[in-house]
Formats: sequence, structure tokens, C-alpha cells
Amino acid sequence: MGYRIVLMMFCATALSACSTTSTPTNPLQKRWNGKEAGAFFAAYGPPRSDRSAGGGTTVYNWRGGFVRGRSCAVELTVTRDYTIKTIRATSDRIDPNGGPSHCETVLDADS
Repeated sequence: MGYRIVLMMFCATALSACSTTSTPTNPLQKRWNGKEAGAFFAAYGPPRSDRSAGGGTTVYNWRGGFVRGRSCAVELTVTRDYTIKTIRATSDRIDPNGGPSHCETVLDADS
């Protein structure tokens, strides 16, 4: 019995050390989760700011896609190995006709 508890604790510890991307829930996440942050910043420009989020992750704030008074702002959580763990829009414009949002269009997430 004690052996099983020790084995379960070992497995739980090993799994908690894994760094995976979150499950995509929107087009931005489907497009960018698991990709290299360097590819994102090379394509769209550098972040405006960053902060350490603990556990080896960094949160980057990016803003761009300035078109006719509209812009896109996203927050990227990036792992120690510079992989995008999650991305979320912090400022976006929804298409009133039901199409992709401004951020989805700017960041190639609508394809």
C-alpha cells in the first residue's frame, strides 16, 4: 500500500514539472499556442513590456495592427524555452458581421 502512494506521489511530481501549452479555446490560441515567441515577435514586432510570472514563465504585452484607428493588444505567456504557452487579446475589435476579430485578422488566426 505504501509503495502505491509513493509511486503516485512520484508520478504527480513528475507530471507537475511538465510545461505544456494550454488547450486552445479561440482562434488566436489555436494559431499561436505552442509556437516560438521569437517567430511571433519577428513577424509582428517587439513587445511593449514584459514581466516575470514565476515558474520560469514570462508575460509579454504586445500591441500593433494599427489600421484605421483600430489596434490589437495581446498578452503572451511564454515558457522558459521561449514557447508561447497561451495568448489572449486584451484589446480587440469584434467584427459586427460575425467575421474574425481585428486581432485574429492581424495575427493570422483567421486562416
